[in-house]
Amino acid sequence: MMLNDLTTYFTNPTFIILALMSLYSVTVMLNQAFYLFSSREKLPELLQVLENDRDGYKELSTLLKARNTPHRRLISAGLKHLARPTEALIALLAEETKGLRWEAEQRLAVLGTVANVAPFIGLFGTVIGVIRAFQSIALKASAGPSVVASGIAEALISTAAGLFVAVPAVIAYNYFLKRSRKLSLELERISTLIIHRGGK
Repeated sequence: MMLNDLTTYFTNPTFIILALMSLYSVTVMLNQAFYLFSSREKLPELLQVLENDRDGYKELSTLLKARNTPHRRLISAGLKHLARPTEALIALLAEETKGLRWEAEQRLAVLGTVANVAPFIGLFGTVIGVIRAFQSIALKASAGPSVVASGIAEALISTAAGLFVAVPAVIAYNYFLKRSRKLSLELERISTLIIHRGGK
């Protein structure tokens, strides 16, 4: 009996969709966590080198080659065009910052979609389960608890499954959004310092 119930759940389209969404959202979370981990930067030290390195940017050039973070990519782009007029340098750094910001936030749309859609898919499964419970009542004259138990169980488990998928996605979305915004602020600080160092 238990095996039949599990088979019913595993072949239910609602649970299949939620399972795929959960797997995909976990993959996105791991990917985003790796990206943010590899993008960590000791910003005060980097800004100090950028501000104080006047001898052909030798120390800064060595530092930039050590790691490939968004901060250092922005600095590299700025140094290549440091001799340009201020307006051109501002525009170039703004475009570069926009691209790096998009790179940091592009995965968040998936988590936001999963967080918003999963509860409704769970609710859809709940409705289907309740419909089946009422169909069982209609098909049998004596409607005892055993008649409707399967449908009600399916409805409740669908609700729980939708929340199980949505809650981690919401938490991850808020956390990663906060970290991405922090990264954006750091990139803006770097852009401001580069503009003050260069431009004509």
